[in-house]
This record gives sequence, structure tokens and C-alpha cells, in this order.
Amino acid sequence: MKKILIVLFSLLLLVNPLNAQTKLENDIPKKKNKSIYLESGINLSLPVHIQMYRSHRLAIGFNVRAWKNISKKSELGIKIDYDYRFIKKNTRILTPESTLEERALHSNFSLFCIKPNIQFNLNSNWYWGAESGVGYALSDEDGQIGLGFVSEYSKNQQFGICSGLYLGKNFIVGSKKKVFGVSLDFTQFLAQWHAENSLGLKIKYRFIN
Repeated sequence: MKKILIVLFSLLLLVNPLNAQTKLENDIPKKKNKSIYLESGINLSLPVHIQMYRSHRLAIGFNVRAWKNISKKSELGIKIDYDYRFIKKNTRILTPESTLEERALHSNFSLFCIKPNIQFNLNSNWYWGAESGVGYALSDEDGQIGLGFVSEYSKNQQFGICSGLYLGKNFIVGSKKKVFGVSLDFTQFLAQWHAENSLGLKIKYRFIN
């Protein structure tokens, strides 16, 4: 009887550490899933809609995205984009009789966007994503006109819906495994049932791995 009690007591001592270790291992992925990640980089794009392409060309800006893993293959986050689009070279030919819309048509403008974002990881490197949110346009000619120089928009079209689709790849660089990403992005500014589209590259660096 004593031998049986000794064996049972020994088994209890072995089981408790194993349970504690299993619990600790199960907690690690949960803590990892609670992590919030951050990346930022630069934007380069060109308009692909014919009307915008006649008057404007390259846009340069920056992007910031924060996200959280919701599964092994998907991420839910929020992205902020800022782009400054330049007019086509040698197109600003105005007269004293030029209207505000005509002057804005031949002026640079800024576009701010904030968009909820979902991203799907195809494997350890390739990914694609979709996003949609609110956009705010600001013309260098007059802050109140926004993108009102586009004939389909109202004269004070500052706000619209900003959306995007993208496909990208991550690159791991150096012994410290720094993560850089490059994506091809198709974006649009939608208002009054009319969309102005652009196509470009986004180069990103992940600050929190």
C-alpha cells in the first residue's frame, strides 16, 4: 500500500510541471496575437484616369499602417496615406479671365486618406490587401475647392471615398532580419459617382517585427 501511495505521489509531482509548461506554451501565441505592428514608407504614383492624366503627373507621399494579426493568414489594421500630386510640366498657362476651376486644374494638390485595411498573406513573403475609408483633398490654388476642378465633381469637392487594392512582397534584409515591403497599389478617390484612379508603388519598412 505504501508503495502505491509513493508511486501516485510521484506521478502528481510529474504532472504538475508538465501542465504548467503546457499552459505557458499555449499563452505564448496568445500574447503574440495581441501584438500591434507598425510600418511606414513612401508612395509614388501616377494618375490613370484620362482627365487627371492630362493635367497632372507624379505624386509623392508617405504611408503609415498599424495592424494586428487576426489569424495566421490575415491582418486587420488602419492605414494613413498622404500624397502630393504635381501638375504636368509646362501646362500652367493662365489668363486674368481664368476661372477658379481652371486655375485649380493647373495647380498641385494634396490628398489625405485614412482607411481601415485588411491584408491576406499568401505565404511568408507575398501578400495582397484591400482598404476603404475617407479622403480629403486640398488644392494649392484654393483650399476649399479640393478636386472641384474635375468636371464630374461639385465645385467644392474636398471629401470623398478613398479605396485601394494592392499586391506586394516582403524582403528580409541583414542578420537582424529587417523587413521591407514593396507593393503595387491601385487607388481611387470616389465622389458624385465618379472615380479618379491612380497606380503606383509603396515602399515600406516594418518598425515592429
